Amino acid sequence: MQRWELIRPTEENGFCLFAKDLEDNPKVLFHATPKRHFDSIANSGFLSAVELGSGELSSVSYAKRSSSCLARIGNGVKEDYVVFAVEFDSLEQQGIKDNPSDIHVYRNEIQPRILGYCEILKGFRVS
Repeated sequence: MQRWELIRPTEENGFCLFAKDLEDNPKVLFHATPKRHFDSIANSGFLSAVELGSGELSSVSYAKRSSSCLARIGNGVKEDYVVFAVEFDSLEQQGIKDNPSDIHVYRNEIQPRILGYCEILKGFRVS
C-alpha cells in the first residue's frame, strides 16, 4: 500500500488532498478515519459503525473527492487521521448506493482495493 505525502489543500486545487489523476478517476474514492483504525482496515477491510459496535450507520461511506473527507474531519483536527484512496471495480452493483458526492456500501463483502493513503496530523488546519 502506497503512502502519499499530503498535498496542501488550497482553493486552487479544490481543497483536495491527493494528486489530480487520483481525484479525477471516477473509480477512485476516499475514506477518512482516525489513524487508530488503520491496522484494522489494512488487515480486515472496511466495516460499518454497526459492525464495529460504535454507531447506527449500517453502511460504509466513501467520498468522490478527498475534499469531502476534509470537510468531514473539520479544521483543527483533534487526533491523527488517515485518508484512504480506494478503487472499486464498479459502482453499479447491488449493495452500493451511488449519491452525487459519495457512495454508501451496505454489503461487507463489497470491499475496494486500497491504493494508498495520506495522513492528516492532529492540529492540522486549512489556511
